[in-house]
Amino acid sequence: MPEFGSDRVETLPIPVPASAWSALLSAPSQGRKWPGVARAAATVALPGLGGLAFGSGSVSAVATLGAFAVVYGEGRPYRVRWRVVALVGVVLVVLAGLGASVGALVHALDASPGWWLLMIGVMTAVVAVGAYAVDALRTGPPGAFLPLLCVVIASTLPSEGVPVPSVLGWTALGAVSALVVAMSGFPFRPRTPERTAVGDAVRDVEAMLAENSPPRRRDAVRSLHGAWQCLHDAGLVRTVPGEPPHALVRTLHAAHLRCAAALHGVPHDAASPEDDLHAHMPLRRPQAGHLLARAWNPHGRTATILVRLLVACPVAGVLALVLDTGRPDWAVITTAMILHQGPDRVLGTHRAAHRFLGTVAGLVLLAALWYLEPRGAALVLVLAALMAAIEAFLVRHYGIAMAAITPLAMILGGTGLPGDLGPAIRDRMIETVIGVAVALAVMWGVLPRAHRRILSDADARVAAGVANLAHETGETERRRLRRDLAFDLQASTAAAIGAAHTEPRWTAERWTEHHALHEQGYRLLAAPSGSD
Repeated sequence: MPEFGSDRVETLPIPVPASAWSALLSAPSQGRKWPGVARAAATVALPGLGGLAFGSGSVSAVATLGAFAVVYGEGRPYRVRWRVVALVGVVLVVLAGLGASVGALVHALDASPGWWLLMIGVMTAVVAVGAYAVDALRTGPPGAFLPLLCVVIASTLPSEGVPVPSVLGWTALGAVSALVVAMSGFPFRPRTPERTAVGDAVRDVEAMLAENSPPRRRDAVRSLHGAWQCLHDAGLVRTVPGEPPHALVRTLHAAHLRCAAALHGVPHDAASPEDDLHAHMPLRRPQAGHLLARAWNPHGRTATILVRLLVACPVAGVLALVLDTGRPDWAVITTAMILHQGPDRVLGTHRAAHRFLGTVAGLVLLAALWYLEPRGAALVLVLAALMAAIEAFLVRHYGIAMAAITPLAMILGGTGLPGDLGPAIRDRMIETVIGVAVALAVMWGVLPRAHRRILSDADARVAAGVANLAHETGETERRRLRRDLAFDLQASTAAAIGAAHTEPRWTAERWTEHHALHEQGYRLLAAPSGSD
């Protein structure tokens, strides 16, 4: 067993993807979810029930579009949560206005094919911009999904008699509700997000120490990384001469060291991105503007995602238009949501299966609701329950989340349950099949060797970061380079995993060199430095 705190990086076997059966059925642990689930439900219920009480009718449910913002604040300390939720709320209002305006134009012109092409183009542009930001910042789920869903739903509302100003107003009300609910705990327990993150990490580490299996390791290391970023965002990870670290930092650091010692002391039967944990404290992520600028790189993973989206989204939309489905934009969103989370073709195929099966389950749920015919307050509560399910499962299991997203989107798009269930289900299934088929064809057929270029570029960035940090003497610049190197090492690990999934033999030939580079990088990061 290597000495505790060693800088040595283990040589791990080539990663192998989870089995298709495991990918379909497993739902990773996400700690204590019920407060976030309750907030998601409340954010939808409050403006919806309030609108009904003041006589606004079913149109008040449109506030759900702005309520999507609450999801993006979960897990974040209050210090940054309000900014994130407010920013996403503004984006949702703008996108709702854009979608409703284009939808009103298409509806006014009797939905001619030429104007549907405009809608397809707008959606493609929105998802391209969203995917760029999501991948550059490595935000993970839900990514650009809910903003794009907002555009799609808003685009249907003018045909249901909801004018553009009403769409904007109700979406804005939902965004305000999201901000109020997201910050509701701050006056009473301002450190709850940080305590929850650290508590979840400690619990997952204890579980991993009791059973050192790949799923337990993934849960523990994912929780540790999340907790460290939470403490960084809260401003608690700082070095002040003469002052001890914050109690939460000390607790998390102790759990981190125990986890790192266990990971590097027990042979692994497979590598995973989450096993990329070492004894030194993880650094704060680089600034968002810096990451957005660095992602503009034709050789990186972001460029691959964009190319595939720009090919797939128009093709899916045009195919749905040719087949005369009711909403070709649903085919576009299906394709976009499979492709926009990353270039890994194996994981993308799993997402496609989740999307299809989740949509089928969601249509079954919609049929059950159609027969029950909830109206008024009952319908608002149904939407609140669906939003709660989305919050509970969107990160843990995309298929289950889709089973809730499908009826929610169809109810919101028609400001109520569909009048004619059969055609609505038929069209949604056709559009889903088109979207999934196009996404899979593009994922496997467009830039088939992109994984080679992505890994080479990621390792080149690590090598450049190592060289720059080794020769830099200015403390301010060294702090920036250390943060960049830590981020690039994680990106390189993800690139290696994707390459190993796609082309194991090619990746195996470069695995030793890849790990030697990581060993050098982590040794530099483990060296004593000033506050980061």
